[in-house]
Amino acid sequence: MTKAGKYILLLLLIGNILSLRSQMIYDTLDLSAVEIFSRKVDKMAGYKVLEVDSIIIDDHRTGTLAEMLSSSAPLFIKNYGSGTLATSSIRGASASHTQVIWNNMNINSPMPGQSDFSLIPNFFIDNVKVYFGAGSIFETSGGLGGSIHVSDRVDWKNKLKVRLMQDVGSFETYKTHGLIGFGNQKIQSATKFFFVNSRNDFTFHNNAIDPENPPEETRKNAGYRQFGLYQNLAVKIGGRCTLKGRFWLQSNHRDIPSNLLVSGNGNREHSSEKFIRSTVDFQHQTGISSVLIQSGFSHNVFNYTNTISEIDSDNEVNSWTNLLEFEYFKFANLTITTSATFDLHHVNSENYKRNVERKQGSIAMGINYRLSKRLFINCVFRQELIDEKLAPFTPSAGINLRILKMHDFNFKLNIARNFHAPALNDLYWYPGGNPDLKNENGYSAETGLVFKRNPGKISLSTEITAFYNNIDNWIIWQPDSVFSYWTAYNLKNVISKGFEAGIKLSGNVDKVRWNYNFQYAFTSAHNSTRISDNDQSYNKQIIYVPEHTFNQNARIGWKQFAISWTMSYTGKRYTTSDNSRYMPSFLLHDLMLSKTFEMGKSDLKIRLSVNNLAGTDYQVIAWQPMPGRNFMFTVSYNFLRNNISRKGAEAQRIN
Repeated sequence: MTKAGKYILLLLLIGNILSLRSQMIYDTLDLSAVEIFSRKVDKMAGYKVLEVDSIIIDDHRTGTLAEMLSSSAPLFIKNYGSGTLATSSIRGASASHTQVIWNNMNINSPMPGQSDFSLIPNFFIDNVKVYFGAGSIFETSGGLGGSIHVSDRVDWKNKLKVRLMQDVGSFETYKTHGLIGFGNQKIQSATKFFFVNSRNDFTFHNNAIDPENPPEETRKNAGYRQFGLYQNLAVKIGGRCTLKGRFWLQSNHRDIPSNLLVSGNGNREHSSEKFIRSTVDFQHQTGISSVLIQSGFSHNVFNYTNTISEIDSDNEVNSWTNLLEFEYFKFANLTITTSATFDLHHVNSENYKRNVERKQGSIAMGINYRLSKRLFINCVFRQELIDEKLAPFTPSAGINLRILKMHDFNFKLNIARNFHAPALNDLYWYPGGNPDLKNENGYSAETGLVFKRNPGKISLSTEITAFYNNIDNWIIWQPDSVFSYWTAYNLKNVISKGFEAGIKLSGNVDKVRWNYNFQYAFTSAHNSTRISDNDQSYNKQIIYVPEHTFNQNARIGWKQFAISWTMSYTGKRYTTSDNSRYMPSFLLHDLMLSKTFEMGKSDLKIRLSVNNLAGTDYQVIAWQPMPGRNFMFTVSYNFLRNNISRKGAEAQRIN
């Protein structure tokens, strides 16, 4: 019997045992009273926030955040291939201009100033929100493009939940995921883990040898391995206090293949990264106020090895983060939010001349006021202190006007100032770091229309947004005067402008449930200053910022069957600052088919995913080939025991 067959047989046996046991559960359960508190004023009114649909998250449950965002959000994921570095560009900004927040904790590395989305497993998160532009100022500074918030969720109704998922896919890819959660209305525990191993030896056409008739080759030294463990523990203290603790351990190893311009594909480059992230937060909530106190710690060890260049580099980062937030919403029309943070980062790197420490603190206030039944006003004021130096003051103001009474049709507008401090690599990397770098400063404006309607069986939400960003002191790396090594400089002023449009539709007819999501972005991001008289980058599009991107997802469910079709388009990306060379655009199609077998309070789901259905030959990054058509077969076993029926739980998940 094959390995995949053994997994399926094991899951079937477990399902039969648990389904028999579930018949002993009584139908009538005693439910204790639950207090529900909600914010009376929309905190983000006037700003654009995209929340990824829970169904899309579930369809990508065994993938990474990079894979999910590239098919569901109007942004560009700069991806070197499966299991390799993946970063984001929002509204033409760079990767370090996207702040990634995990349960209120910023997890961007202080060294490069960015996050690797290929190291964030979807299995560990339940909610994903993208805050565009000035919307990021509510939580942090530095998000000149925006911020991405990922979090988990505590299900206080859960008594026992078991989930096992096994993937077997192309290129000798194997993924195992598991979850066990249990508790009651006072305490909840959830333990998650995953293993991923892939040889990743796909075939591709090497256009570096012959662009007209490229020969077929096999990608070598591209494998990767990952292991992760996640623990969430939540306890209710009395009727108004909640204590939560989270622990995230992960180990990652990947071989780094040479680009196509380098002859040979030997076993030359490798990287390994191990990290621990943990948070403890205490929340006290009443009918008129809420207090959140959180402290977090992360430890990250990164090693890069290149046998040809004789490089064996070790880097260690320790970060301590703290947050105090107070919300006051006694008045029906007013919410006041104040917060204070203090973060301490300590870096020990063989690429720095000395150990480096960064201290960063902030105070912020947000005022959300409902001036009338149709007009909301939001203001945010943030002041930060970085290494005992005052950072630029960052204010933001937005309005939301409801145009029509009978429908949820809104006009929004916001304007803000923001800044981004140089990453530690920009300042201290040896050689090339520049300790005299200035902060990148930005002004942004955004306006748009939002229409939502839920007449009954069909739900509609559509939004169109226009934006304008002006970023000064943009940091770029270029060769020094004698071209001996690259150095960081504040050289550019970048203006990005464009618009985004999206639509979401969902409904059900008899036993047919359907969902449709579409997101489009047009981004013009140009260098607006000349570095020299011969600067060929003046008024040219920033490299690796596509002007056009869109993605759509259509899903239909009938009884226990479901089919999902995802299409994503990425426009051409210039690879030189003078726009003389570019990577061609590409269109990808993914297809997913699934069938669920219900067994009492448990179910078994089988799913077949076909990625790059058309077998498109493409590269996201120049000279880094991507796989053609490939497959993934998934078997998922779920057991759920709580205070509501399975159909009720499924309805809650879909809604």
